[in-house]
Amino acid sequence: MRKRMNVTRTVAVLAAIGIAATLRADEILPQSELTGLSAFTDAIDAYIYGYPLMMVGLTERVATTTPGTQLNAGRAPLNQFTKSTALPDGTYKDVVLPSTTTLYASAFLNLTAEPVIMHLPAIDRFYLMQMLDAWTNVTTKSPGTRQGSQEGDYAIVGPDWKGDLPAGVPIQNVIPMPTNTAWIIGRIFTSGTQADLDHLKNDIIPYLTLTPASAYGKNIPAPDNIPIDPSIDTATAPLHQVDNMNACTYFGTMAAMLKTNPPLLTQDERTIQRLAKIKIVPGDPFDCADLDGNIKAALELGVQVARTRLDNSEGTLQPTTTNWLMPLNVGEYGRRYLLRAVVANKALGANLPEDAVYGYTTNDGGGNPLKGKNRYTIHFAAATNRHIAGEVPPVSINSFWSVTIYRADGRLVDKPGVTYNAIGVGPQGVATIQNHTACFNRDGSLDLYLQADQPSDAAQACNWIPIPDDEQLAADEPDFIVFLRMYWPDQAVLRGRWIPPAVRQLN
Repeated sequence: MRKRMNVTRTVAVLAAIGIAATLRADEILPQSELTGLSAFTDAIDAYIYGYPLMMVGLTERVATTTPGTQLNAGRAPLNQFTKSTALPDGTYKDVVLPSTTTLYASAFLNLTAEPVIMHLPAIDRFYLMQMLDAWTNVTTKSPGTRQGSQEGDYAIVGPDWKGDLPAGVPIQNVIPMPTNTAWIIGRIFTSGTQADLDHLKNDIIPYLTLTPASAYGKNIPAPDNIPIDPSIDTATAPLHQVDNMNACTYFGTMAAMLKTNPPLLTQDERTIQRLAKIKIVPGDPFDCADLDGNIKAALELGVQVARTRLDNSEGTLQPTTTNWLMPLNVGEYGRRYLLRAVVANKALGANLPEDAVYGYTTNDGGGNPLKGKNRYTIHFAAATNRHIAGEVPPVSINSFWSVTIYRADGRLVDKPGVTYNAIGVGPQGVATIQNHTACFNRDGSLDLYLQADQPSDAAQACNWIPIPDDEQLAADEPDFIVFLRMYWPDQAVLRGRWIPPAVRQLN
């Protein structure tokens, strides 16, 4: 207990002298507490540095611990796709903020032994095969509509592999990954009609495949009935698994993951030195039993502080003047370790802004929390070539945008008779709400109506998106989230000239 109290006093001293203190810590503190202080600060940075690796690793563990591919379940063995052929509804709980305008094809790859060949079929609408490394950086070579990718075979290659690729894979279709773990998150646009879903299910999705290089061209079926480790927790969400770890478990798991996916040189050289100070060395096991009790207490306290920083990090994002949060600096992070951890915590798998920009709000234009008892509207001005704030979201004619309503916990609103709660402008430029054509105003502007019950006015009912009306949350807590997706956005979005219009309360 005495040693733990010493570490606490050390932190208090640190707060007292401040980050920019002119006095040196070694002139104030005894050596034992100085060592604890160093371990404390190193633990904070190590936790934040390794957090994305942990989230990807545990997500992979949960998603791949299955004997075979599970359609629409989001799980498949390593190097195999899990694919969706149906859109989620309000009962879907596996993923927060699920898209209602795209079907997903997701896979975790292990590139340690050899490359994996992805066959990309001809896709007759917007799609994106986003590829992330183990640290959540997105490769700029992710195939998709924006890249002009063509039907064919693509070789996804890890950092340590050397050899010849199978004949038939063009050199321009090689996608190098900086880590041995790669995560593909494929998105394919759908209008949501049953006819369109059937077309995707029968004519496109079956032909999107993954094959290890050694099996390429040999018609070897993918492994099935794979034995699974029953000790792996596949029921608890990865986010909660990480939150439940103490310092010893967290850093032990992190050290094991660093063996397969070491730090990215040369950007992480200074961090490697910091990790070594608390006995985290890539490729070596981490054992808390080897540490002094004072150091263990310092690590535990550092982990608690790091978690608090992540929990409170949303306040560091600056909202637009219309009270939307719309980050434009995600998908590639370099040494921006805190941002990388924040995104892994709040929006794991974020895209490069050039491919997709997401915005969300839980407040109206006046800063008040969105409540299900109220009626709201969002007014998009008519689109012009200037792409100024408040207009219909400017995206490529070959892509789309959508607005979706979610409950406060990230689930879709479950309304009888409602197909999905979104509006999208697809490749044909046709705006739809609940699978019917949206009603634009005569001047080309568009008003969305957000309320629990269907509006009595026919024009408003045409553009109605339901919101939850049965939330029992505090008055200062929002009942729902308004989420905006913009795929292949215009430069006006990327440069911050365009921002979404405010959500306005009607009553």
